[in-house]
Amino acid sequence: MKTLGVTTTNKPSVQAPCLHHHSIIPQQKRAAAPRKCSRQRLRELICAASNRSRPEGGLDPSLEVAVPPDQRPVNELASLRDAPLYSWALLKSSAYVQRLTVVWLAFFFLLGIPIASQSFDPYQNTAQFVLSGATGALAVVAVAVIRIYLGWSYVGNRLLSAAVDYEESGWYDGQVFVKPPEVLARDRLLGTYEVKPTLERLKTTLLATGGGLLLSGVLLVASITATKDDLYSKAAAIPRAVSKEGLIYSAKVRSLADLKNDDEAAAAEAEAQRGVPGYCGDRFFKAFAGGQYCSKIESNRAPPGRR
Repeated sequence: MKTLGVTTTNKPSVQAPCLHHHSIIPQQKRAAAPRKCSRQRLRELICAASNRSRPEGGLDPSLEVAVPPDQRPVNELASLRDAPLYSWALLKSSAYVQRLTVVWLAFFFLLGIPIASQSFDPYQNTAQFVLSGATGALAVVAVAVIRIYLGWSYVGNRLLSAAVDYEESGWYDGQVFVKPPEVLARDRLLGTYEVKPTLERLKTTLLATGGGLLLSGVLLVASITATKDDLYSKAAAIPRAVSKEGLIYSAKVRSLADLKNDDEAAAAEAEAQRGVPGYCGDRFFKAFAGGQYCSKIESNRAPPGRR
C-alpha cells in the first residue's frame, strides 16, 4: 500500500513474548513470586497427591508405581498434614501456641504438681514447688516438639532426596527408587516451600523451650541453695554415702547391714541423722518413701514463727 510516496507492507505483527513465561524468567526470579500464591499451589499439589483416584500431583501415576503408595514421600507428607500431633506445626501462630500451652498446663497440674509436692512443701517452699512443676511440664512440651520435628525432618529428607528407600513387603526386601525428573522436581518443590519453613518454625520453638528449661533449672537450683533452716540447708544432716539400699550418715557405719547387729553403730547412725528419718536427706528416697513425714518433722522443728 502506498501512502504519500511511502510503500508499506502489511506484515503480521510479532507479539512480544510474555515476560511471565516460564522459559523467559530465570529460576531465581520465579522463586521470588508471592508466597501466598506459592503456598496455594503447593496445597493443590498435596491434595491432588493424596487423592488416589487422580495422578499424584498431576503427574503420571506410573512414574512411581514401583513404590507402595504409603511409602511415597508425597503421600507421607499428606499423612503428616492430617496427623493429630504433626499437623500442629501447620497451624496459625495463635493456635500453635495455644496447643502447646494446653499441653504444658495439663502436665503441670496432672503430673508436675503431684511430683513436686513430694520434694517441696507448697506452703513453705512455694518458689521451689512451682519451679519444679513448671520445669517438668516444660520438659514434656519439649519432648512433644522434638517428636514433631523428627517426623517432619524425616519426610523432608525423603522429599529432597533424589532416591528413596522403600520396602515391597517387608524389611528383608528393601529397594532403592530413583526418582524420575518430574517426580524429583515436584518433591523438591514441596520440600523447599512446605517442609523447610515448618522445620524452621519447630527449631524456633525448640530454642524457646530449651531456654525456658535452662532458666527454670538455674532458678530452681539457686532457690534450693539459698534455702536456710530446713531439711536441705547446710545445717541439716548430710548423707555420707548413698547407695541403692539407702543412706549412711555416720562415719562409724560401713554398710546398712551393720545396724542390725551392732548397737553402737545404730546409735551413732541415729545421732548423725539428728532425729530425722534417713530418707529425708535425699530427694529420691524421700519421694520413694512418700515424704509426708519429712514435712511434718520439718514443721515441728521450725521456730513457732515459721510454722
